[in-house]
Amino acid sequence: MNNNLLVIIPCAGIGNRFSSQIEKQHASLGDLSVIETTLNTFMMFKPASKIVVVVKDPESFQKKISIKLDERFSIVSGGNSRSESVLNGIRSENIEKYDYIMTHDGVRPYIDLDSLEKIYASILESDYDCIFYGIKPKDSIKRLEGGSCKVEERDNFILVQTPQICESKKLKNALEVLTSKNIYPTDESSAMENSGYSVNFIEGSQKNIKITFQEDLVKKDILIGNGFDLHRFCEGNSIVFGGVKFPFEFGIEAISDGDVILHSLADSILGALSEGDIGTSFPEDDPNSKDLDSREIITHCLGLMKKRGYHLNNIDITVISEIPKISPIRNQIIKSLSEIFSIDSSKIGLKGSTMEKIGTIGKEQALAVMTSVTLKR
Repeated sequence: MNNNLLVIIPCAGIGNRFSSQIEKQHASLGDLSVIETTLNTFMMFKPASKIVVVVKDPESFQKKISIKLDERFSIVSGGNSRSESVLNGIRSENIEKYDYIMTHDGVRPYIDLDSLEKIYASILESDYDCIFYGIKPKDSIKRLEGGSCKVEERDNFILVQTPQICESKKLKNALEVLTSKNIYPTDESSAMENSGYSVNFIEGSQKNIKITFQEDLVKKDILIGNGFDLHRFCEGNSIVFGGVKFPFEFGIEAISDGDVILHSLADSILGALSEGDIGTSFPEDDPNSKDLDSREIITHCLGLMKKRGYHLNNIDITVISEIPKISPIRNQIIKSLSEIFSIDSSKIGLKGSTMEKIGTIGKEQALAVMTSVTLKR
């Protein structure tokens, strides 16, 4: 097997329960619509060899989306049911080229890159024909029977989510046989199970909801993070500041290169993403942290940010020190940060402040940096 992966994203439903003149897949989540948010995540999913989006009207759909899709994408017409739409997507490709098919609802925009990679790795490591994401119900469950209610044991139930991933030929066969008998499963794992193939689930996320009602739209366009870092001076003759090495009368006491600006910015990004702090990913007792170039820490942070579907919107930095003075080196630092973060220099604020000769910083024994960042979806 060459493990080529075909992704099918069905998005041809009408969404009667959404109660809006706008189709739910085109409803706004801020800068992007529901379906654009979903497709944006899949554009970062490198294992996908081909991504087929199945919609009601391909020509109208392409006019409604504003993001530029890469060459792996194609748009095809859907059917009267989900299973027919997925089958249309499969038939639009030469199935012999693909070992696996991943399906994901176009109106589940809160899926993240880690979840896509996890389920793909799971099928490669397992002997199952199909794996899907599922979550255990949080609420009590009752069965309606003849106007009365009967309590069910919720631990016996799983709520089915997408993405789901199946062996390609088996899924195609299952859908073709069932639809020929006018049987239309509501998801691919049901089709596989109905056809006698082996199916298993892995624990999903409560956040990975399917947009059904207006209140399901959670607009998280902007995340805000704050960081702080302080280091004492030590013997030395240079300092690293924002990725630039400057001659200085002292060095910085640190395990890594002691870049106070980049350390504070890293904590800002990690804080915005609720990913802990620098020490979580780069422990002080790890030998690899010794003399570490702080740009490697930033690369790690930017990777986490990208996986979550965010980009850096702006940076605000306050250097608190008696020495060095910021004004003479300000432009060099901003230029360096602009290159490190791939952000326009106009979105970087850098200013200096002092402690008015008070405390360790005021006595020229240390310096500190406070930063704030905003991340935009």
